Amino acid sequence: MKHKFSLIMALMFILAMLVASCAAPSPTAEAPEAAPTEPPQPEPTQPAPTQPAAETAECTDENRVPITWSTIAGFYTDAMSQLVADFEATHCIKVNIVGIDNAQLYDKQVIEMVGKTGAYDVVNLETAEKAEFAENGFILPMDDYLAAHPEVDYADVAPILADMTTSYKGKIWGLPYYTYTAGYFYRADLFEDPTEQAAFKEKYGYDLAVPQTWEQHRDIAEFFTRKAGDNLKGVPLTKDFYGVGLMAGRFQEIQDELSAFIWAWGGDWLNDDGTTNVEAITKALKWYVELLPFAPPAALTVTYDGVMNQMQDGQIAQTAGFFLDQWPNAANTENTVPGAKMGVAEAPEQRAYIGGFLMAVSAASKHPDEAMAFVAYIGGKEAQRNFALAGGTTTRMSILTDPAITAPENRAKTAHFPVLVQVFESMKNTRSNLFYTPFGAKIYNTLGPMLQAAAAGEKTPEEAVQDLAEEIEKICGGPCPINK
Repeated sequence: MKHKFSLIMALMFILAMLVASCAAPSPTAEAPEAAPTEPPQPEPTQPAPTQPAAETAECTDENRVPITWSTIAGFYTDAMSQLVADFEATHCIKVNIVGIDNAQLYDKQVIEMVGKTGAYDVVNLETAEKAEFAENGFILPMDDYLAAHPEVDYADVAPILADMTTSYKGKIWGLPYYTYTAGYFYRADLFEDPTEQAAFKEKYGYDLAVPQTWEQHRDIAEFFTRKAGDNLKGVPLTKDFYGVGLMAGRFQEIQDELSAFIWAWGGDWLNDDGTTNVEAITKALKWYVELLPFAPPAALTVTYDGVMNQMQDGQIAQTAGFFLDQWPNAANTENTVPGAKMGVAEAPEQRAYIGGFLMAVSAASKHPDEAMAFVAYIGGKEAQRNFALAGGTTTRMSILTDPAITAPENRAKTAHFPVLVQVFESMKNTRSNLFYTPFGAKIYNTLGPMLQAAAAGEKTPEEAVQDLAEEIEKICGGPCPINK
């Protein structure tokens, strides 16, 4: 699914960690190979609330309680190491991090959950995976723990994000610690250039500005698509320039991009009766295919990191609905393209993808109390504040709205925070059925390649969506159950 950080963010975090501390978790271990899932299991019983774990002054390394966290290998794990060290400094707990390649994380976690091995005490889940893990009894609800520990302040998590990532059948299944909710990036220097403004007004009859509709977005994409030798801001281009960057590769992110169109036009991936919304998906996919000529040809092979490379290389004028956590990479365009000035706003029609990473406690954990404490810490205010100051995209409203965090000196890291707040408010009543079916993860993993077939011209949008509808029916064994 997502691999949301690039080298720029990695360097930023690593520098912050070196300054703060040299502490680090134990080396990561490899998870076992994939295996099929089994039918749903009965809902697990929550552990009784306990007092916070003893402070390290009262324990030694020999009597620390070990817990294991399975998460994304590479930068995500590295970026969290300082927060893990901070947790260990105040708890008699040793956190072992198992880093797994993101492409394999879902399968490997499912294997251990099905086998009830207890290999992982805490798992890392995508928004679309929550319902499956909860329905199958793989993870523990966190309601009693949160009630016994009001300092965690679950209500401070952005409500729409909390609902989509943690809520299922009236229970709370963990805490989100990171969001890749989408908005819109654009080259503000191009939008503010008098020559470009005059030419746009003459051609389209209205002012060049941040698009409020997807029709306006399409006009801007067309307007800024130019050949080498054409002028841009009055200067001849040395290479082709494009009006939009798109994530049209054979990855799941194409689904995230299409969600903005589907939701903006009143649709959803699944109807309330669990059937595929063929009409809404087809309309969005046709629009997307017609937008592709205004994107670099490499759009058919890239995901989010490729779009950020195109922006930093001075190839594109704007994104479509795009992950706001990538703001530090977008802002770096000002360092790589002379005269560039980046802007960030809500996506057109105030609709874009909402998602996040959820930390949840395994039902097979041998130390569920300690695992709950760890989840509460990483998703809590202290850790999330430190995460935000280092460049991470927090899930906490109190931090997203903190003037000290969003001060001008932090622009390169946090300029997208006010926009995230706007997105959460604009989409507060949005609920996608895809995130409330226990088959959501399997559907999500199916969407990317099937949608990309239309983007690549291998099938018409109508053919691709019909294939998708048939595959979804197979996955669910008929209409998909929706359990909000």
